[in-house]
Amino acid sequence: MWLYYCLLSTVISGFTAIALKKCSQNEQKRMAIMGLFCYNLILFVVILIVKPQFIFQLNLKNILEMFLGVFLQSTGFFCAISSVKYGKVAITSSIKKCNAVVIFLLGIIILREDFSILQIIISALLVFLTIMIGRQENGETQIDKKLRKKSILYAYGYVICNGISKVLSKVYVTQFQEPLYVVFNYAIIAIIGILIYCTFTKGWDYLNFKKINAKKYFLLQSICDTSSSVFTRFAMLDGNVSVISVMETSSIVITILASRLILKEKITWQKYIMILGIFLCVLTLAIIK
Repeated sequence: MWLYYCLLSTVISGFTAIALKKCSQNEQKRMAIMGLFCYNLILFVVILIVKPQFIFQLNLKNILEMFLGVFLQSTGFFCAISSVKYGKVAITSSIKKCNAVVIFLLGIIILREDFSILQIIISALLVFLTIMIGRQENGETQIDKKLRKKSILYAYGYVICNGISKVLSKVYVTQFQEPLYVVFNYAIIAIIGILIYCTFTKGWDYLNFKKINAKKYFLLQSICDTSSSVFTRFAMLDGNVSVISVMETSSIVITILASRLILKEKITWQKYIMILGIFLCVLTLAIIK
């Protein structure tokens, strides 16, 4: 069952990148604060409706245990938005897929997850193809070198923070055996953290939805990101985080195909071949497991 959740998360994540690019012209700090607030508020409301008993199961010990995971996830989200803001989405998206390498290694080293030589070879090929498919084309316009360097640094910040956060999520899901409870705690911690931040910095203006540009895409991005996150945690309940993370890198295929259909961006025949290669790698990993 974990495989179906993983594939659902991957497909939805691919469309999330399109929606994020559509509303990336907003100030990155506003996008990060408002984005995190909406994302976690949606999670909180939905889970409160589905599992209202969770509100009585909350305790300070669990919240403190999950704080580090929430902090790293939030920092990674800010880095992701900033990388898109300052650089080309094709370059930064391909770099961000390297988080699969961090998760794969931590999953094996820290969580002691089983693996085979064939899995490592296929995973390495999959990550390589996802990086290559997002490389800048020769004919594309160059951007300011300082901004490009800044976007790359933010992209690698996402790689590290998101990679560690995903491994911690696997630890929490395994410990509590209830993915929605983990997500519920994440949502409460993040919402409280944002409210405290806005109180001390007097930055309540960042939560003003009227000042968000491309509002429909902003909401779409929040809803897609929320759904993808929930499905990922359900996949982690039975699946190895090292394999799940690698399979989810294939979301870039959805992003590129959606860019062709929705944004009318051109795709070279080389990228179509890489898309086929990524599909075969994901299929092979699914069959191996």
